Amino acid sequence: MRRKLAVVVFILRSCLSVSAQSGIDSVANHSISTYYAQGVKFKDGIGVAIDYEKAFKYFSKAAELGDEQSIYAQAYLYFKGLGCSQDYTKAAQLFLRGAKLERDNSMYFYGLCWRNGYGVVKNADSAKYWLSKSAAVGYLQAIKELQTPIGENINDSAMKLVQQINNAAIPDKKIANTFNKIRHYIPTSEIVSGNYKGFIIQYDWSGKYITSSKSLQLILSLNSKKLTGLWIEDQADSIKLSANLSYDSIRFDKMEYRRRDHYSPENGIKYNFQNANLNLVQTGDSIFLAGNMEMFSPQRNEPSKPIFIVLARADSSIMAKKLHLRTFPNPFNSLITAQFEIPKAEIVEIQILTLEGVSVYRNYAGLLEIGHYSLPIKVSNLSSGTYLLKFTYGNQVQISRIIKQ
Repeated sequence: MRRKLAVVVFILRSCLSVSAQSGIDSVANHSISTYYAQGVKFKDGIGVAIDYEKAFKYFSKAAELGDEQSIYAQAYLYFKGLGCSQDYTKAAQLFLRGAKLERDNSMYFYGLCWRNGYGVVKNADSAKYWLSKSAAVGYLQAIKELQTPIGENINDSAMKLVQQINNAAIPDKKIANTFNKIRHYIPTSEIVSGNYKGFIIQYDWSGKYITSSKSLQLILSLNSKKLTGLWIEDQADSIKLSANLSYDSIRFDKMEYRRRDHYSPENGIKYNFQNANLNLVQTGDSIFLAGNMEMFSPQRNEPSKPIFIVLARADSSIMAKKLHLRTFPNPFNSLITAQFEIPKAEIVEIQILTLEGVSVYRNYAGLLEIGHYSLPIKVSNLSSGTYLLKFTYGNQVQISRIIKQ
């Protein structure tokens, strides 16, 4: 009798244990599906505004519970830096987890990591292995990638062009009370209209590696701070553009167009200009337009990779215009700068005089060669008031009124 009772108790306990475990699994599965659905909702903007940070949070919660698709989604956001700090290493590690389970999308992205050296050391054999496994189960992007001879991260020569424009934007170092030869700067409004040619350079998701560079031509016309013109990329059909001029930068109005890249070489992907600002940089006899662009693809529901634009004005004849003496800031505290042009070699002297004609500062430069110069004048010992800055060039004299605060 006791033996039969023990058997009944054991069976009851086993049933209760199975029932309890089933309940736990059911709750866990419900949490996973809820977290994943919330992640998709915020990533794709389904009924809500796109919020990558919230998407990353929900995908991470589902990934912690072991959901394979959420692990992939988490890796994808790390790969592109959406809703989190961009991190190829973490992305590659998570893609590897999915690749070992032979998930087609994870094997594809893990192959890309090996092909381009993202989060791992670049290795063509490993790239081919994982891309081939993904292609073997019919993943279209992997099939296309294998048909492309080289990966996206191959454009090293474009880096030289970026360095050139960066160097051009470095301001001149000026020593106080010393005549410094400088670059020729002219008012923005006088140079912005014209034909600019150069490149549109695209980086990878980390912003460190150049993935492509295409030819770009801008034809700009200025009318009362409103710019109109044409955007011609890679000798393709031109796109009409409009923009506003603000001091030394150009802010484009929103416009839409298709961009071809390594992964969409045929029809391209539709993008909207979200934020496109170009800054004017002058150096020597060259005028550059350079800056970053932000684009958003309604097709992919995500931003583009980082984009950098560098252009040089094709016609720089405007540079032949002459600059006259100018002083800034005015009024000033302890330092005022005088800038001027020397059209031919001549003796130069600059003085600061009181209104009564008494000299309180004198700097004799002697013979200066042709060029543009800057003279930072430090006169912190002067009393507040109005003074005259006297610029003597050969037999010519030019006088400007300056105010010491």
